[in-house]
This record gives sequence, structure tokens and C-alpha cells, in this order.
Amino acid sequence: MNIRGVMRMVSIGVIVLMLTGCWNSRELNDLAIVSGIGIDLVPETNEFKVTFQLVNPSSTASSFSASTGQPSIVVVSSTDKTLFGALRRASKRVTRQLFFAHTQLVILGESLARSGINEVFDIFERSHELRLNSAVLVAYHSDAASVLKILTPIESLPSLGMVKKTQNTSRLWGENRTIDVFDIINGITGEGDLTINGVSVQGDTSEGMKKSNLEQTVSQAGTVMHGLGAFREGKLVYWMNDSEARGTEWLLNRIEETILNIDSEDKKDSVAVNIVYSRTKVKIDIQDGLPVFHVSISEEGIVNETDGYSDLSKREEIVKLEQELQKQTGNEVKQALQMAQQMESDIFNFGNELKRSDPKGWAQLDKNWGHIFAQGKLDLHVEAYIRSTGMSLKPYHSAPD
Repeated sequence: MNIRGVMRMVSIGVIVLMLTGCWNSRELNDLAIVSGIGIDLVPETNEFKVTFQLVNPSSTASSFSASTGQPSIVVVSSTDKTLFGALRRASKRVTRQLFFAHTQLVILGESLARSGINEVFDIFERSHELRLNSAVLVAYHSDAASVLKILTPIESLPSLGMVKKTQNTSRLWGENRTIDVFDIINGITGEGDLTINGVSVQGDTSEGMKKSNLEQTVSQAGTVMHGLGAFREGKLVYWMNDSEARGTEWLLNRIEETILNIDSEDKKDSVAVNIVYSRTKVKIDIQDGLPVFHVSISEEGIVNETDGYSDLSKREEIVKLEQELQKQTGNEVKQALQMAQQMESDIFNFGNELKRSDPKGWAQLDKNWGHIFAQGKLDLHVEAYIRSTGMSLKPYHSAPD
């Protein structure tokens, strides 16, 4: 073959390679971008009802387009025996093919969560369309479809707004943490149980779907983060709120920042301490056939407010506050552990820690771990330190008589 023939073959090869690069391309105008997915169980038929929150391309970046008045989202639902069947069946209702690369959120209805979620996430591992880093929430006393239909002030996409609420309250309040699909799969396949953030609808759900809900200074309905749903063997068994939820996050070493109101000398819950640092270490060993949970918590805080007599210029007063911090933190941790033990649900990954540190000991307990976990003993040590008292040391109030 002469040089001209070789060049011709090379040219053809390059052209063929360039053509194959776009063989499965899809035009943006042919796609419906899914920002959120809701999964519910239909009790009468035992089918999945899957709800999709779609980005409305006709709207602008604001909640409603100035020219069309259309909402920024469109919500559609479909029902099938399998989740993938529901995904495909939605084509009967949507003019474009569903596109999941930008899915921010997955919401599970409470009825589905109580019946069991172990089989729900199989499709997320198998399908190349769905994302493993989408945040997961459980609808508190509601179905997922209703939550996805609520329009959200400030954020144009409600699903994105709920994800940001989760991140915000996780960072500042400490009763929740960011949980995605990958975390759920690890929890299901691990040696313990798991917790998932809850979200509730406050107000009139029907009003929350309307444009008028965003045209008022106070919305008629909105979504609010609601503690943690505790799961045992893949089924929702209990809602943990307030101290129980925060105690759970302490045991999981997930507290970034939170607020504790502690007692002053003359008034209850009158000193607000902002916890800005918290680290939890857990070690587990077996004593007399039962696990002992050695938990060590180290935390630092800043006094942000006092509403009583607290002379912070005195070291002994600071020590009293630190002792109160240790006491309250310990109480919340004990509340969380006691509730989990009542449910025989290891939501703290203690089983995974024991398996890692003592494989032989774990082998003797793993078949009946839930029952054995419920009999475990807590060895708790909390060390609290007040880093700063702000700009003021002397109290406004006079000393109590």
C-alpha cells in the first residue's frame, strides 16, 4: 500500500472516531431535569408511587417567571410494581425524557419507611442514571409526594431548598446530619441499623402548592426539618427528636456546632453556650459476655448570652458552667442510647466498631447483636471547656440574696 492509501485509511479512522463520540448524545431540549424524587408505597396494590419534581424550563431563576407566571417546578407521579418501571411509565405524562444527573434529593414516604426500605435502593446501585450522592429524607407523618409539592420561599427549587435546610441545621443546631444514598446503602449492608433525617410539612399542604403561598411575608405552608427516623432491620420504628436526636449525633461524632442552654446560679437554662468544637471517640470491648461502650466526648464552647447572675470573671464560675455542660451533654447521650437499646437497634455503628477492633469477639455476638446491644453498658466521659465568654464578664443582674 502506497503512502496515499495509508493516509486515506488514517483519515477514515479519525473521522470514524469523531463520529462515535456523539452516538448517544441527547439535546437539552429533549430532557426533563429531575431535581427531586419521592417514593411512596400504595398499600392497596403494594406498588411504588414515584413522584418527580421537574425543573420548569419556561420559568426564570426566580420562583415564578415574570412573563409567564409559571412555577419553577412541575410535579408528576407514576405507579408501578418496580421503581424502574415507574421511571419509564412517567413517559406517559411527560413530554421529555427524565434526566437524573442533577437530582438533589430523594424523599421516602413514612408508610414506605415503616414497611421497609432495604429493597428500595437496589436501583440506585444498578442504574447509571441515578445518583448515589443525592440527599435522603423521610416524610414525617406524611407521604413523599405531598412534601415535593410544597413551594419554598427564597430557593426557587424546593428540593434544593430542603437539601440546604439539612446542611444548615446540621452545621448550626446538631439534631440532623447530611445523609445521602451512599450512606443509606452502607447502613443497610453494615452490621448495625441507621437513622435518616425527617422532614415535615407545617401548615396547609394544599395552600403550599399555590403561587399565592410565595406572595406573602408569612407562608401558609412550608417544610421543616424534623429530627431523626430510627430504623431497625430496614424499617422505621421510632422518631428521635430534640435531646434524643442530638445525643445520637454526639455518639456518631457528627456534631459540628450546637447550642446548649445551661443553668446559672439563680435561673434555669439562662446561659447560652455555643458549642464550636466536639469530638467523640468510641471503643468497645466484651466483659462477661456483654459489650461495654467506652465513649469519650471532648467539647469546647463560647458563652453567647446570660440571663441571670453569672460572674464570668471568676474561674470558679466558669468551672460550674463547664460542669453543667458535661452534665447536659451526658444526659442527652444517655437518652439516645437508652431509647436505641429499648428498640434493640444499634443506630450508632457500635457493631461495626466491634467487628473492626475484635473480629473474634464479634463472631460470637453477631447473630443476636440487637438483643446483646440492648444489654450493653455505657462508660461515658465528657470533658467540656469554655473557650471564651465574649466581651463582657460582669453580669447585668445583681447577686441573688
